[in-house]
Formats: sequence, structure tokens, C-alpha cells
Amino acid sequence: MDEPVRAGGYQGYHARVEAREDAELTHTGRGTPGGEYLRRYWQPVAMTSEVGDLPLAVRVLGEDLVLFRDRGGRLGLLHRHCAHRGASLEYGIVAERGIVCCYHGWHYDIDGTLLQAGSEPASSPLHRRVTQGAYPVHEHAGIVFAYLGPPEDRPAFPVYDTEQVPGITARAFSITTPCNWLQVYENTQDPIHVLHLHARSSGVQFGVASGIDQVIDYRETPLGMINVQTRVVGSRLWTRTTESILPNGNQTGAIWEEAESPKYFRRSAILRWMVPVDDVTTRTIGWRFFSRELDPRGQDDPSRVGKESIDFVGQTADERDYTARQRQPGDYEAQVSQRSIAVHALEHLASSDAGVARLRRMLRERIRALAGGEPPARPALRDGVVSTFCQDTVCDRSGADTLDEAALRAHGQRVADAVIESADLEPEARARRIRTCCESVAS
Repeated sequence: MDEPVRAGGYQGYHARVEAREDAELTHTGRGTPGGEYLRRYWQPVAMTSEVGDLPLAVRVLGEDLVLFRDRGGRLGLLHRHCAHRGASLEYGIVAERGIVCCYHGWHYDIDGTLLQAGSEPASSPLHRRVTQGAYPVHEHAGIVFAYLGPPEDRPAFPVYDTEQVPGITARAFSITTPCNWLQVYENTQDPIHVLHLHARSSGVQFGVASGIDQVIDYRETPLGMINVQTRVVGSRLWTRTTESILPNGNQTGAIWEEAESPKYFRRSAILRWMVPVDDVTTRTIGWRFFSRELDPRGQDDPSRVGKESIDFVGQTADERDYTARQRQPGDYEAQVSQRSIAVHALEHLASSDAGVARLRRMLRERIRALAGGEPPARPALRDGVVSTFCQDTVCDRSGADTLDEAALRAHGQRVADAVIESADLEPEARARRIRTCCESVAS
């Protein structure tokens, strides 16, 4: 039963301070509803640069695993503890084919097949009845992905259109955040925080234009959802669509965007996944994209992008001391300080939380659909590539600063419609489609 509302101040004694987390969405271990859902998709587990000549201990979705490249060049991802007597394969000996446990010499192939049970004879029935848990992996553009779901349901590996934009270069990165995955992920559908956290509370942390009031809308897409942010910047209209690719992928636009010149369907600066290490730790892995178009003023710094590092403020604890983070908090501080697992029952959502509420609802619907026997929704491939919906569009409009909220919302909806409806077109045709929808507001 809800606590009665009490008038007046100093109500700490009467405030509700205890409640359980939303386990359906936040718990991701084996057999949990959320964990089963996430396991139906390819998940990044490490950067390729982390896989050297020694095994790498990794933890993904609450499972202790070991990632290695055998001397034949093949990647393997196995349960960390040897099926014989539990010694960790992080201390294993990488072989020409697979890995050998240091303790008693049990030798496993990359798919978990027991090749040799140490000193046991080759005729031992152990070779027929023992296997080491293993998962398929796929190495792509500097990142190792794994599929931790039922092997018979393994999907095709998706490549996204924003990886193939002409003129871009990509650098892989991996950042660890000590809190539940969902509070990191849902931040991407909370565009109002950009105005407050990244501009008014801490000073301008990204582009100055990001601190301008925006009209916000939300739209579902074939991959998940986008938020649609429309701003008046001088005599221009800027519409950004920031994307959630369910279950845990995200794309966002240029970090330092100032909407200083017209552009149509300019693509993302980041493609990343918020992967649960366990229920209280998140590993964000993805690519930071660089190009002259994304960064005309040369503010990006690729040299800062990599393991536990990225080239914009507020993403880790190590980049600044505690007092600096108190004075100018960023995403890391806001997300981690919500508790190790945010407790939704203690929140008081407002109208500005519409994107967070919708994302939670969409995740819950898909989790329950899977539990009810429905197959998971997977990205559609066009010529082997997934069409996505993150972009920035800036168009000139004389006297744009006189537009009211309704007109701005209508413009944002036109752009969003064009972005979604053009998914089957080539990139140049999508840009033309969006430019055409913007011409109606040009003066």
C-alpha cells in the first residue's frame, strides 16, 4: 500500500526508503527473464586488442568465462572453470588447437570439445561424455562479439549501415561502470538530461547548441525507438534522432554538434552496447566514429579512445578527482549514484521521463513475449546490412526563432517520418528524402 501524502517539510522519517529493484528488467543471470532475452543477441565481450598471447578472464551476463586465441588463430570463449576439477582456464596453456588446463592437462577445442583428458587413455569414455561449456564468437572491426543463447537459435551477425559511411574511421572502446546495465542504457532515451546535466548543472560539456531548449518526441522503429530532438539554433532548425537498438544497443550523433551549417541525414558518432557484466556492473563496448563531417572544428581526440577511456567528459571515475566530479558531474556520476541497481518503485516519473518509461515498457514486452514462447525480434538485413535511424539534420529557415512549440514538433515529426520510412533506400536517397521534407519550412 502506498504511503499517505504528508504536507509540510522535514518528512524524512515518513519517507519510503526501502523497495526491491525491478528484477524483471535489471536481473540478467542465467535463467532470469531479462538474461534470457539478452542472450538471444550477439553481445560484445572484449576489444580485439585485449586478446593477447594469454587467456583473458571475462565476465558477461553473470557468467565467468575465458576468452583466448589459439595458436591456430581461432578465438574461443569457454566457461572459465575446467570441467574436470574446476581450475580456472585463465591459467590455461594456449595450444595450436584450443586450450589446455594447467592443473591436469585436460585439453579443449574452441567449441568445448574435450580433445584429451590429460593422462587418461584415448579410449576413456570421458572423451565422449564430457564437454566444456563454450559459446560462438565473431571478431569484427576490433571487437569480439559472443552469442550466449541456445545454439540452435543463433542469429546472423548484424553489420550496421553507420559502420560503412564513406570517410569515417572507427576506434573501439570499452568502459566499465559500477552499476546496473539498465540505468546506463536508459540514459540514452532521456534527452532532457542533456539540457540540465551537460549544460546547466555542469557547464557546457558538449556542443553549446545542445544546451538550447528542445522540443522532444519519441518514435518506435523496426529496431527499437528513437527520441526526436528539435531545436532552433539562430536561423536554423536542428533535428537529432538518438537511437536505441534493442535489446541494449545505442547510437548518437556528433558530440560537438553546433548546427552551424545545413546537413541532411548526417550519421552517428558512436555505436555501442551496454552489456551487463553482472547485475551491478556494466561494460559499454562499441566504436567511436571520426570524420571531418562529424567534427569540422577538430575537437575529437582519437588518441583518448580505448580501454576505460573516451574523448568526452563524464564517462569514467578515473578521468577526474572526486571534487572535480562533484563540481561538474557527468553521465558516470548521475548513473552510478542512483544505487548499484536503481529502484524504480522509489522514483516519481514526470512527463520528461516519457522516453525512459517507453524504453522500459518495450523491454518488458519483449522479455515477456520471449518467456511466452515468441521468437525474439531480430534486425532485418538489407544486402547483409542493418538500416538504422540515428542522424542529425540541420536546415535553414529564415525567422526560425519565431516558430512555436507546435511548429517545431511538426517539423521534427516530418524528419522522423522520413528517417523511418526511408529505411529501404540507399543512404544518398535517404538524405534526399529528408531534404525534401525540410524544404517546406525553408524561406
